[in-house]
Formats: sequence, structure tokens, C-alpha cells
Amino acid sequence: MKWNTLWCAALSSTLVLPVMADDAPVKPASWPTTEEKPWPLGIFEQKNLNKPRPKPPFDLTGTWTIDLRPEDGGVNFLPLPTFTPKAQATYEEGLKANAEGKAYMDDPGQCWPAGMPRWLTRVWPIQFMQYPTVIVAIQGLYNAPRWIYLDGRGHANPDIIEKTYSGDSVGRWVGSTLVIDTTNIQTKHHWVIQGVPISDQFNIVERIRMAKDHKSFTDELTMTDPENWTGEWKTKKVFVPVTGEDVVEVHCLPDANEHIMATHPEHNN
Repeated sequence: MKWNTLWCAALSSTLVLPVMADDAPVKPASWPTTEEKPWPLGIFEQKNLNKPRPKPPFDLTGTWTIDLRPEDGGVNFLPLPTFTPKAQATYEEGLKANAEGKAYMDDPGQCWPAGMPRWLTRVWPIQFMQYPTVIVAIQGLYNAPRWIYLDGRGHANPDIIEKTYSGDSVGRWVGSTLVIDTTNIQTKHHWVIQGVPISDQFNIVERIRMAKDHKSFTDELTMTDPENWTGEWKTKKVFVPVTGEDVVEVHCLPDANEHIMATHPEHNN
């Protein structure tokens, strides 16, 4: 199958997104699917950038960091949902290891990506670059990237793209809110919080709202994964701007953590 043929097929279709109220529920099933067609225009092609679009209600461009407020759970996502028995057992293993002074499945300490949603809660800042077609964000931890497509494309066919730790994120403006649906997330060495894994059914819907003074924004997350918990896991995080600091090049190398005892095999279940 030739990609040129697929591009022509994609160009022949018109994608119409429904108009919804700001507080309308957004279910993953309501998102368009690109299926086998690659999106015909790249995010930085001038034809895509120059398409007429309504002005977005806010611009995330800048450097932001999470406000680790206790009422929001700090680096955790609270309140916790009701875990399935298997996930509950894994979660309790992590609590037991911590009580014994051990790390538990510290995969980021072994250079595995933190992945979504933990990508949001690292103590390093995140730089956001917003364009009409995409938001590109770089996390200070290992320069982990995230692309949030805004050009109307749907989720790619999971049979033809690789799973990633940030996932396949498509966003749209719903009133004054940026709604993002993320799917096709890599499950290997990937945890929502310590001891809570994800399955192939894991999905995240985010609602990002900017404060009136533009000095903070709130990201409300609704996470589902019927293999690991019951119903919806709802939580939120608040981000504040960072001044005088940039995200710089950084790599996690095999010998980078030798001085951190918690990442040694004997301390890591």
C-alpha cells in the first residue's frame, strides 16, 4: 500500500467536529478516527498553518511547572479509584516496599519515560509551544516530548502506529476549554502512580482551563482503564509559570544514576 494513495484518500474527506457546550461530557467514542489514512498535511506545513481557524481562547506558550498542592495529591492523583484485585495487590506491594525503605518499580530511575499522566507531575518544568495546528511540549525530565494535535485530525489507526509513552493526543477547543483525548499509550514499564500499572485500554481525557489572570491553568483529568480500576479516575493538577528558566538538553544514560542508591537493583523491587 502506497502512502501517496492514502494521502489522496484523506484529502477527499472533510472532517466536521460537533459544536458542544463548554461543560458537555466528551466521550472517547465521540472523537473522529483517522483510521488507515495518514493526515494529509504536516503540522508545520504552511497550507495547514494558514487554514482559517477561530482564535483560541488562550495560548499555553511558555514555561510552566506543576503546583504540588496537597489538596490535589502532590505528585499522586487523588482521590484514588477502586482498584481491581490485581491492581490493588500491586499497589499494596509498593506501599510495603516503601515502608521497608525500598523503591518500588522505579522505572524512570532506570531511564524509562515517566509517560502520561506522570509526565505532568515531575518537578522539572515543561515548555509549551502552541501553534494553530499543534501544541508541542517538552518535559525537563529526559526531554520527554508530547504532541497535542489541534488541526482536526482524529486518532491514528493503532495498527499502523507505535504505542508511545505520551500517547496519541488530539485536542479541540470546546468553549473556553481545551479538551484533549489521549490513547494508544505504551504499557511497558508504565505506571499511573507508584504500583498502579496501565493496560491497553487506558485512556485519558483532559480539560485545560486558563485562569482569568493567566497566572495559572488547571488540568482536569478523567482516566479510564477497566482492567485496573472501576469507573472513572478523576483528578486535577494546577500549573504556574516559571520565569528565568528553560528546558535544556538532558539525557538519561546507563551510568547516570549510579550515585542514586534507590535505583540500584538491590533497592528496587
